[in-house]
Amino acid sequence: MKRRALPSITTIVLTFVLLLAASPAWAKGKKPPPPPPLDGKTIDYAWDGKDVGHPERAWLGRAFVHPTALADANAKRPLLVFIHGLNTERIKYRWMGGGNEGDVRRIVAGLVEAGKIPPVIVAAPSSIVPSAVTNAVTSWPAFDLDRFVDETGKALGGTASIDSSRILVAAHSGGGCNVRGGIATAIRGKTKVHAALSIDTCMLPDMAKVLASGRSDMHVIVSWQTLSWAKRPFSDFRALFTKGVAENPAASGFLRELEHVQPREPMPHDAMVGLTLGRWLPILLPTGNGRPPTPSP
Repeated sequence: MKRRALPSITTIVLTFVLLLAASPAWAKGKKPPPPPPLDGKTIDYAWDGKDVGHPERAWLGRAFVHPTALADANAKRPLLVFIHGLNTERIKYRWMGGGNEGDVRRIVAGLVEAGKIPPVIVAAPSSIVPSAVTNAVTSWPAFDLDRFVDETGKALGGTASIDSSRILVAAHSGGGCNVRGGIATAIRGKTKVHAALSIDTCMLPDMAKVLASGRSDMHVIVSWQTLSWAKRPFSDFRALFTKGVAENPAASGFLRELEHVQPREPMPHDAMVGLTLGRWLPILLPTGNGRPPTPSP
């Protein structure tokens, strides 16, 4: 009988630190106020993974359509796929109305209503399978973006239409640590990804190689903070990412960005989601017909 390899000390330490960085406010005795009502339509759906013999890849899906997108169901809308991090608490629809860290639906809705981005469909897989999201470097095993986009389209029905040329994938925390899952397998699939955003993840050197080797016509944004999660191999990540980009340069007009952020908000690790989406979505999804603006320093 083949023995399963034990996790390395590095893996254990990274996972423990990630859990501390992602601790919600209620765990520290602070109960957040209830959020205001959310305008728009939220649709729930699911995939159990049994048809491919991998129930550990199962997810609960939740999509959100802003009222401005509901007004014209035939108009093609960008799709933002958000992959959450560790979920040892087995919270359903984390970052999509479940949990206390934040709500990507509200973040995107605020950008739409401020006129900073066009109407965007937001969709996110949510995993409550312990083996899939309790270890940072093995989380979201072999995530299949192609299937997720297909299932999202079916769930939307006639509510909204996806623009296949503007599919963005954002991975926060443990959603971007596994080189064989999460955002790594998402950008390697058949679905053409317009932009990949790595938000305060493990910053492992092997992931730098994956992100740098993406399609030349795909934006790649890597954003991180060090206020609550300082012990990561940043230098190695930067060196390998820079080398990979030099060997596989982006096409004209496409970005390869490394950005160190210093959040002023409480819970810096969680704040990075709103900060990153707020800064980069208007650049990646401009409301006009011109070229994306150059990011400000």
